[in-house]
Amino acid sequence: MTFRAPLARSERRGLAIHPGEELKHTGDMSRHTASKFRDRGQAGQMLGEALETHGVGTDAVVLGLLRGGVPVAAALANHLGAELGALAVRKLGVPHQKELAFGAIASYHWHTGRYLVPSVYRHALDSGPAAELEEVEVNADAQLERLAARFADFAPEVAGRTVVLCDDGLATGATMHAALDVLSRCQAAQIIVAVPVAPRGLSDSMQGASVTIILRSPRDFANVGGHYEDFSQVDEAGIELMLRRS
Repeated sequence: MTFRAPLARSERRGLAIHPGEELKHTGDMSRHTASKFRDRGQAGQMLGEALETHGVGTDAVVLGLLRGGVPVAAALANHLGAELGALAVRKLGVPHQKELAFGAIASYHWHTGRYLVPSVYRHALDSGPAAELEEVEVNADAQLERLAARFADFAPEVAGRTVVLCDDGLATGATMHAALDVLSRCQAAQIIVAVPVAPRGLSDSMQGASVTIILRSPRDFANVGGHYEDFSQVDEAGIELMLRRS
């Protein structure tokens, strides 16, 4: 197990707060750098081990970004004995190229957050009418409202608490930025971003995160799913059942 920088224990939570710091935890995968995570559950378990090492425990709230982040968060929360919840996010896809995000929006309790990927947003504006982007946002707002309403029962109070934000990986980081934006309005004591895989250097831009924990930051990053043996789609019914059983 290796970390880029050691952390001293904080007096209150057991985890030092170093704004913007990235912890790279290689864990069992250090011997086989080409190895993939078996599934989201294994990735969450490994994140839990990394967080436990630095004093995060039962008093934390673990929030998974809907949908793929919830199985990661569930395994992490189970390892720590922490409370599990879900945070609604929607990606804003470039018209005619929906897999490329020009931004994202998020909702938690009655708060909303928004983030635009500057370079992609500018390119999208240059490539088509602004009305197309506005339509994307209108549609995403409606989807976000529905998603937040469906999972409203799984949104624990976070004021004054340590919050761990989980996803199954970061590509552009847009949805995580939006999640950080909305949680910045919820008075959490500190916010930890914990993800299994992300491109190198992405953590440097995670404004609002006290600490960013990444298990793998490969040079050859192409997409999140390529780092899992099983990256099956997760549906809302399955996620709801998982949250109810936690």
